[in-house]
Amino acid sequence: MDYGTAALALGQLFIKKQQLNLRDQQDARSAAIQRANAHRQASINNQLNYNSHSNLNSQQQLELEKFGLDKFQLQKQIRRERASNAVLQASMGGVFGRSGASKEATQLNIERHGFEALARKDFNFKNTLNNFSIKHSNIDLNTLSANNKAFSNLDSGPSTLGSALEFVGTGLQIYQNA
Repeated sequence: MDYGTAALALGQLFIKKQQLNLRDQQDARSAAIQRANAHRQASINNQLNYNSHSNLNSQQQLELEKFGLDKFQLQKQIRRERASNAVLQASMGGVFGRSGASKEATQLNIERHGFEALARKDFNFKNTLNNFSIKHSNIDLNTLSANNKAFSNLDSGPSTLGSALEFVGTGLQIYQNA
């Protein structure tokens, strides 16, 4: 190999090294832009998650106020029914000597209906709480899914080993062709 061929071979290696450096810089820049975009998207997703939870919490508060247990109101309603029943019984001549429903049985029936209404209200309350819990979980799962999607196809950037192997391969080709 003469000096001209050796100089040409060294020039080719120098150009190849510069090309590899440029490609690595472009790959690193592209990977950094992808990561920045993924972080930006994750930030947006997390803000949407926060807003969704805040909205759902407001809905939950309004919904659960409907189920507020007011024992005083329940007792007042039971007393009202008892008084109404007593007036009805008195207008019919009282309960003395009548067969059938006794005053105590009627009052127990009124209380039973009140407590059954309370049990239904409690059951609906638990179902509503469970429903809101599931909605909160779904919001979190949607956010996790969106964040996974944002980070799933990121480039890892340039491969130093790959560039080194390509450079050595080019050098070997130049040496064999010389």
